[in-house]
Amino acid sequence: SMGIFDVFKGGTPELTPRLALAVSLLFMTSADGAIEQEEFGVLLSNLHGDEKLLDKAMAYGRATKFDDFILSSASILNDAQKHCILLNLADSLLSDGRAAPQEQALFEKFLNGWSVTKESFQSHLNVIIKKNDHSIFG
Repeated sequence: SMGIFDVFKGGTPELTPRLALAVSLLFMTSADGAIEQEEFGVLLSNLHGDEKLLDKAMAYGRATKFDDFILSSASILNDAQKHCILLNLADSLLSDGRAAPQEQALFEKFLNGWSVTKESFQSHLNVIIKKNDHSIFG
């Protein structure tokens, strides 16, 4: 017989590397609380306008705790995919020039969860910081 919550059973999509990118961006975007309307626009452009993927990511994110996601994603992502996602996360959280403490803490959880050392990622981070530092133009 159908339980009252069985309707949600099909609600959690299977995690793929592509979905992991979207879910990661979603978790990072919501690190400081609610997702603002303009943040959705940025999210969507990071996903090349793929609304279906964003919907899937939201369904997955609602059903899944961050720590469970990190474990699941660690086992399906290769190093190139992990680095690509981390670069996208860093770019989105540094786009306004500074990262909020919650965002920094979450970023470190990504690094730890995927066994990427801060040291090995620092040079990538420096490039993104340079890219987003428009203060040099006065």
